[in-house]
Amino acid sequence: MATAAATESISAKLRKDEKDRFSMICDEIGTSPSNAIRMFVSAFNRRGGFPFDPSNPYGFSQETLAAMDDAVTGRNLSGSYHTVKEAVALLDEEGVCVRSEVNGKS
Repeated sequence: MATAAATESISAKLRKDEKDRFSMICDEIGTSPSNAIRMFVSAFNRRGGFPFDPSNPYGFSQETLAAMDDAVTGRNLSGSYHTVKEAVALLDEEGVCVRSEVNGKS
């Protein structure tokens, strides 16, 4: 007969809004906060560190990270537009976007 391994408790301080959101998401995906933390610790231990890149937790490509950096710093921007119509017209001129695709008629 198998016996359950002894367990230990762990405690962490979180802001209330973070804890509430974490609990809500756990509930939405059908797990408990305790189980989510156990899964994280298990993945952390298997990998020998974070199971994701903490500097890029959402897994953006290098191209996307560079574009986001450009947007924040104001580099390599193609211009500003006062209306969506202006932006779409320029995209049409450059062959990047077909107007019917924007209107949902592709």
